[in-house]
Amino acid sequence: MSKPKLGYLLFDLPSDHEIESSIATECEMIEALLHNRNLRARVKRIRVASATRLRRVPQYRYDVQFVHLACHGGSDGISFLGGEMKWKDVARQIRRHLHPLNGKRRVIVFSCCHSRAGFEKTRFWLEDYFTGAYFFDPVKIGFPTAMTTWLMFYLKKNIDKPHEAIVDAINGFLGSEVLKFKTYD
Repeated sequence: MSKPKLGYLLFDLPSDHEIESSIATECEMIEALLHNRNLRARVKRIRVASATRLRRVPQYRYDVQFVHLACHGGSDGISFLGGEMKWKDVARQIRRHLHPLNGKRRVIVFSCCHSRAGFEKTRFWLEDYFTGAYFFDPVKIGFPTAMTTWLMFYLKKNIDKPHEAIVDAINGFLGSEVLKFKTYD
């Protein structure tokens, strides 16, 4: 029997308070949900807390449908323990771990504050790797809202379900326009 297709790549970039308090990270919760859905898809989680460590993660190119970036974002980049990384460099690190699309579909999820800025500022470097992106509309997003959004998302989403239907259902549940979807074109 062949291995199931690897469908999910999770970039788990926790902050110091998540590490110090031993708080379950967003990606740990998503990984548990995905495994419990019995999708026969594998999940790869890359967990690092510094820009240096992210740059040193061994390069392996995955052929996945979903990439989830959970981090602490700002308008110019993301924050790590002891430093920051510009959005352009974040995009380069993500690309190191992916095959180009070659006619397939793949989406990226920006789960952080300033996620729209992350989408816009990485767009040029990621357009050959993704067909679309999900991001938060508010500039600042709280952990409970982010966690609720993504657990609902991964409970129901597959690559064939219409993106707008998922966004509408989640925003309807939350009672406001929290989640957005844009295509790379």
